[in-house]
Formats: sequence, C-alpha cells, structure tokens
Amino acid sequence: MKIRKAVPGDFLAIAALDREAWKDGTNAEFIPDGEHAWRIWIEHGIVFCAETAARVVGAVLVFPATNGTYCLHKVFVDEEFRAQGIGSKLFDRVLNELDQLHVPVWLTVSPENEAAIALYEKWGFTDRTFVKGYYRETEDRYVLTRSTQ
Repeated sequence: MKIRKAVPGDFLAIAALDREAWKDGTNAEFIPDGEHAWRIWIEHGIVFCAETAARVVGAVLVFPATNGTYCLHKVFVDEEFRAQGIGSKLFDRVLNELDQLHVPVWLTVSPENEAAIALYEKWGFTDRTFVKGYYRETEDRYVLTRSTQ
C-alpha cells in the first residue's frame, strides 16, 4: 500500500469511493460531491490517495480557506480496506504536508461523534468551537483546529 499525491487521472476513482463511503451516513442525500468537484480539488487543493495494486482505496482532502487556514474536508477508505491503518496514514501524510506549509488546519465534526473527536484530538486538533446549526438547523458541529506544528 502506497500513499501518494493524487493526480487528475484519479478523480473518477476517488469520486466513486466518496459515493460509496458516504452512502449510508447521516444526511447522505447531501453527500457525496460529484466528479467535477473532485477533478477541481485534485488540481487546486491537496489530495492524497492510498493505492494498492494500482487501485485507489482511500483519499484525504484539504483545501485553502480565505483566512489563510486549510480545511480538512474529507477522509475515507474503501470498506474492504478499513481497520488497516490506511486512514491514519492518510491523515499523517496530509498533516505532514500542512506542517511543511506552516498553516493551521480545521475540520468539523458532529458533537455526538465522540470517537472521531478523540481521534482528531490525538492528531492535535485541540481548539474546539461549538456552532449550533452549522449546516442545517438541526445539524450542530464542533469546529476543531490544529495549530501549525
């Protein structure tokens, strides 16, 4: 298994993984993003993918925000390859890239997702802000921020 920077030719495979990863989630009707978004993100954001036997099995996406920070928007792994540390390797790789840029990164997470919050805190996302109705009136979020390392 190899973690590498995604290239434009990966966008269809990554978009397919995105659809699969989010299909059973809360508010799945609003996710995933289409192929067009992935094509743009790969070229203008920071996207790493996990590849095994020439097959993309995971991806992570961060993109720059207008305030000089970066948003960690997505990370997902093919169901067949979960629980093998691939998500952690994707996180490590993208956070290393952001450390080289010396920029803070933030993400949003449901306040009810205690397991994810604990994991993000382990990766240094220690600043926490609660935002009521972040996406929709009933969809509150924490915004977790990781300062530059």
